[in-house]
Amino acid sequence: MKLWSDFYDLVVPDLPGCPFAAVDSALRQAAIAFCEQSLAWKYVHPSVSVVAGTATYAFIPPAEAAVHAITYAELDDKEIESHAGESGIRIARWRHRTGTPEYILGGPAFLTLVPAPCADGSLTMIVALKPAPASTGIDDTQYNEYREAIAHGAMARMMLSPKKPYTDLPLAQHHAQQFAIKTAAAGIRVASSHTRAPLITAILQRG
Repeated sequence: MKLWSDFYDLVVPDLPGCPFAAVDSALRQAAIAFCEQSLAWKYVHPSVSVVAGTATYAFIPPAEAAVHAITYAELDDKEIESHAGESGIRIARWRHRTGTPEYILGGPAFLTLVPAPCADGSLTMIVALKPAPASTGIDDTQYNEYREAIAHGAMARMMLSPKKPYTDLPLAQHHAQQFAIKTAAAGIRVASSHTRAPLITAILQRG
């Protein structure tokens, strides 16, 4: 894992007098925003043992990371549709029902199978991660691929701070535009490489 201090060469020279703690916070928030918007940090989630009658299970992300979204899921080698929260489906019709799950819902810390499974099974997923709120850094792959985008996001945040030596609204706008451009490009790259093939074919690196 790379620490937020590994970004300092990109941001500190343009933020004179900014406390390192504030720089770390801006980098963390920029990294979270980047990962949420681009879904670039993919992770093969550990297999979940599904128990009949139990619909909700906690995510098991890597240290200092959080699950942002489920991008692909299979229950006993059969694909099921993924949704964020209750978006996209009418959850009320499934309450108190059991059967073969047709959907998987992703929340901040838990996933939910809809309807509740009527048999034991094995759930495999690909998820999109983001740094946890108290994270001290980000995994090496995301750092190597997207450090410039994250740095732009952090500088945009800090340069909007009022009455600071580094306050610069025009430059903040420039960095915000660069962050948006690079984040969108990363999202397009992820979308173009997305595959509906079985999880066994995915080549992903754990951070």
